[in-house]
Amino acid sequence: MRSHGILIKAGMALFLIMASSPSYISAGDAPAYSPLPAAEAETVITRWLMDAGYETTRTRSEAGRAEINAIKGSERWSIVVKSYSPLASYITAGYTIDGRPDPDKIRQLHKFIDTLKGSVSGEVPGAVINLKDYTVCIRAGGNEEHIQFSGFIVGKEGLIVSIAHDLDTVREVVVILNTGEKMKGRVIRMDFDRDLSLIDITERISSPISLAHARNLPEPGETVYSIGCAGNTQSSLHTGIINGPPVLVNSMPLRQVDMETPHGTSGGPVFDTHGNLIGIVKGRYRGTNSRGFLITVETLIEFLKER
Repeated sequence: MRSHGILIKAGMALFLIMASSPSYISAGDAPAYSPLPAAEAETVITRWLMDAGYETTRTRSEAGRAEINAIKGSERWSIVVKSYSPLASYITAGYTIDGRPDPDKIRQLHKFIDTLKGSVSGEVPGAVINLKDYTVCIRAGGNEEHIQFSGFIVGKEGLIVSIAHDLDTVREVVVILNTGEKMKGRVIRMDFDRDLSLIDITERISSPISLAHARNLPEPGETVYSIGCAGNTQSSLHTGIINGPPVLVNSMPLRQVDMETPHGTSGGPVFDTHGNLIGIVKGRYRGTNSRGFLITVETLIEFLKER
């Protein structure tokens, strides 16, 4: 298995640290759960260590496993970040000082990880990060060739909203929840004019994304955030800006947004800074990666009222 070392800049110098892995606190120490995808958790933890004065290096394997090694004087950290689901990760850590483990340091790390649910990742508000729990990845087709897109839970009875394009011949899909659990989903409604679909997983959800505070008309220039499933499994969170008034496409209003819209993110929810739903990712303008279009909340509510 091939791995790649990544050099981390600390102050004005570059350090490549080949520290031996310290002993873990105990063989039974449970890994910590992070509500962030593995790549984001890796970045946030590395920043936390560097802010504390550690010289830090990361190594990633092709299997999606990342190891963070950090050193400061006689202190040594070895932290492994591994994907738990497209929207979450597991973190296992070892720490020693003068060659001896210190459980208090591990507890500090676990406490920091616990704060990530309500904190800011980069420039993304915690109110948006918390909503990752109700965003799902959806796959249609076989294992060899499949279509992947995104969706979000809108009903306690297990109803999921997504897009309709590419679903004209599909009735069953695989839905991947934030916990990593996979279950069969049944497409119960499709509206190709509105480009919306409704999928049933017959699984009761305690707290779906609320439509009560959804906003139909975000202001031009307003910052917005999308959550989706880009690539094969990795979720993504992207920041964008509403860059114009609604436009009519085939008699349907769409919002234009300046935001990266990778393959697989269509159907994902888009929020304002307070975590209010303001639209759904429809897709991007052909030939670009940063000019996207959003289905409006008004269109979504009309679609749901007709069922």
